Amino acid sequence: MGIGGFQMTHEQKIDILWDDNPVDISEEANFIWSIANKLRGTYMPDKYGDVIIPMTIIRRFECALAKTKADVVAKYKENPNYPAKGMYKISGYRFYNVSEFTLQELCNDADHIAENFKAYIQGFSDHIKDILNNLDMEAHIKKMDEGGCLFNTVKAFSELDLSVESFDSIKMGYIFENLIGRFFQNVDAGQFYTGRDIIKLGISLLVSEGCDDIFDDHKLITICEQRCLGLIQYWKRCA
Repeated sequence: MGIGGFQMTHEQKIDILWDDNPVDISEEANFIWSIANKLRGTYMPDKYGDVIIPMTIIRRFECALAKTKADVVAKYKENPNYPAKGMYKISGYRFYNVSEFTLQELCNDADHIAENFKAYIQGFSDHIKDILNNLDMEAHIKKMDEGGCLFNTVKAFSELDLSVESFDSIKMGYIFENLIGRFFQNVDAGQFYTGRDIIKLGISLLVSEGCDDIFDDHKLITICEQRCLGLIQYWKRCA
């Protein structure tokens, strides 16, 4: 395996697997965390995550689709039955949104923001709508509207830059992990993600003495992780 054309020793490969220098996302995570204050009075603190997590997902999707949104909307207007696979090619992702609304535009009509937000959600491709429906997003829109915090919450997220240029998938993953850890600190956050200490323990077991064959191409190794009574599977891909 090599990086940039350079071959690496086993020790160098282990150094890459063992990351002691995580990406710093504290500023971004703290800003998103601060938005939760707008939910005070409508939601109990232990329920803030029920809104902030899906809103972060929506904003991430919106930022990713921004460059191709106009083309997707135009194609949908031309042919509402245009196949999903065709829309994927236009959007550049395996999801899309045919609504003309954006979070910023929703704020231009405060009197109808709840109704328009629901229409915006329905503009997503089916599998994204399924995700947001499972997160009860429309119910949260209704609750925030009745509680008087919908406009301020949407406006705050509309000003958040979560573009792929600013946040690659790895950095975005750290942000979600940070938020989940904060919002669900009073419950078992481990049911939502595997903690970094557990990941490091798994890596330690994988690269322990006598396990040089881990670097064989297409090696599949299974470790029993009894903390969650599940299995961690590590798939070694040949670069």
